[in-house]
Amino acid sequence: MKVIKLLFLFVPLLFACQQEKIPEDIIDQKKMILIMADLHTMDGYMSTIIYNDTIRKNSKNLYATIYKTHNTTPALYEKSLKYYSMKPALLDTMYNSVQAILDEKEHKLNRAEIKKPNRIQKQK
Repeated sequence: MKVIKLLFLFVPLLFACQQEKIPEDIIDQKKMILIMADLHTMDGYMSTIIYNDTIRKNSKNLYATIYKTHNTTPALYEKSLKYYSMKPALLDTMYNSVQAILDEKEHKLNRAEIKKPNRIQKQK
């Protein structure tokens, strides 16, 4: 009787833990997280500069560099993002990872700023 109770407890858990197979034409989660982090970093950079036609044209090249670096295309990225958007819990988990990457980048930049000597202090 205990065995049957244990089966009823563990069998649903086994099925719940199985991950759905991601289609081959979708970017895998780990790579997608890295691309998303890089794109958000670029978005942050773009928001700090004065936006004009020249910058707008060059920004396309900057974003294209990110896609090229990750060996993907904007179309494949958009398709993958649409796929993951249909799975909100998974996308939320992925964005938590993106946030962790961005937080780490910010932390490294802040440490570098602290170590960098101030120009005014140098002149004294």
